[in-house]
Amino acid sequence: MVKSWRGLLAAVVLLLPLLVYGCGKSGVVATVNGEQINRQQLAEMVQNMKQHYKSMGITIDEKTDADMLKMIDSMTLEQLIDQTILLQEAKKMGIQISRADVDKEVARYKEAMTDDKFRQTLAANGWTEPKFKDMLEKDMIIGALQKKLLEEMQPATEAQAAEYYEKNKNQFVAPASYQVRHILALTGGRDGDKAKIDLEARTKTMAILEQLKKGADFADLARQKSEDSGSAAQGGLFTFSPGDAVPEFEKAAMALKPGEITPEPVKTQFGYHLIKMEKYTPEKQKPFSEVRDDVLAKLTDQAKQERLDKFLEEARKKAEIVNHLEKPKDREAGKTG
Repeated sequence: MVKSWRGLLAAVVLLLPLLVYGCGKSGVVATVNGEQINRQQLAEMVQNMKQHYKSMGITIDEKTDADMLKMIDSMTLEQLIDQTILLQEAKKMGIQISRADVDKEVARYKEAMTDDKFRQTLAANGWTEPKFKDMLEKDMIIGALQKKLLEEMQPATEAQAAEYYEKNKNQFVAPASYQVRHILALTGGRDGDKAKIDLEARTKTMAILEQLKKGADFADLARQKSEDSGSAAQGGLFTFSPGDAVPEFEKAAMALKPGEITPEPVKTQFGYHLIKMEKYTPEKQKPFSEVRDDVLAKLTDQAKQERLDKFLEEARKKAEIVNHLEKPKDREAGKTG
């Protein structure tokens, strides 16, 4: 899909709010055609971005990560500048969003998450409902601007798709795949004496291997005895391409012919495996008829994204931007300020 401005600038409304909201007394960090962006707006957005990083396990320290904070401040302000430019361009085109439409969108959020959850989300982020509506209105205005810019664009043609396919055939190769069944006795993640755990797991798989040698059904034993929660219910069925599985597993599996079982348990970081090869499918070139729709969608999305990028680039060139924020050295070149 097209990476819209709503995604680039407003991100997910409930995650990274880009606010042009409340002036406070915190000073102006930039102006766009005379419209001010103040320190409070920037601080609010940066704080939300830091919380987002924290949710991904990345903690930013004010003292030790000063350079990173400068970079985040600079990038965040550029996003706020872009948002301000787009809102100004939308206003020039007469694009407006009614309060009734905003209220309908808020009602959709409430319906999707229940009123209580909605209120909890607002409270967790320090938002009032009017503030949330203001954010949402700006997001909807930018969405309407994007829609207007793209409404006359034509989708990619069959000829364009065919030409792209011929020039990029390597993108449309189905890799080799191996369909196997496996039975796992876990060692990884278990507490206790490691040597004892290892011995028990190997002993278990050796006993299962003896049953298989006597004619027991591999899939039935996998359902009964495998400790791999992801595949046991499917009789140990697992399909992978080169690079998908851990090396020890791949090497052992790839050495098998269809119907063969590993002659002894295979040890990996997860434990001991017994593996049966079900089917090998060699690498193959996908025909154009198979990928046609995907290529058409890809080319259409690319053209739309180029249209949006060009519009924003041209709008930035025409805009009078004054950036008062100290920028990191590697971002100074080519920036207006």
